[in-house]
Amino acid sequence: MFEHSFKYTIFEEYVEVDNSIIKEIKKIKLKKDQNIPNMNLNSFYEVNKSFDNLIEKKLNHVFKKYKLKLDSCWIQKYLKNSYHNLHTHGVENKSFVWFIEGSKKSSPLCFYDVSYPIINTKQSFTFKFIPGTLIIFPGFIPHEVKPNKDNKRLIVSGNVI
Repeated sequence: MFEHSFKYTIFEEYVEVDNSIIKEIKKIKLKKDQNIPNMNLNSFYEVNKSFDNLIEKKLNHVFKKYKLKLDSCWIQKYLKNSYHNLHTHGVENKSFVWFIEGSKKSSPLCFYDVSYPIINTKQSFTFKFIPGTLIIFPGFIPHEVKPNKDNKRLIVSGNVI
């Protein structure tokens, strides 16, 4: 008899969020998604090379540890009741979420087994919102942020190669 299984790893690190990074993030104009207006405010559709360079510099020591390089990144601000619906980032990349500002009421980040929602294996991970937490994960893992309970949830998300 042979037994085979798949293993997907989500890495959790801590990178301090200092005032200079918060100041730079808050300079960037965020917009509502045209297709899903109740979703979070974000900078997803705007390329900002100076912001990319700042994030790469700040997170590079962690990316190097996992032999990764920044591909793209953006900011997401969640107001009360805003969310990010269930989604993936594609099969070839790894992705990341870095918690910048929030409170105990800020919604967690929820991950599900790769078959979700077609098949619910009831295997999931939830990461409470703690500023400085950096989550790196395979981009194909379904994840979401359910409706937020405050106006303070601020993150940087992105893809790495």
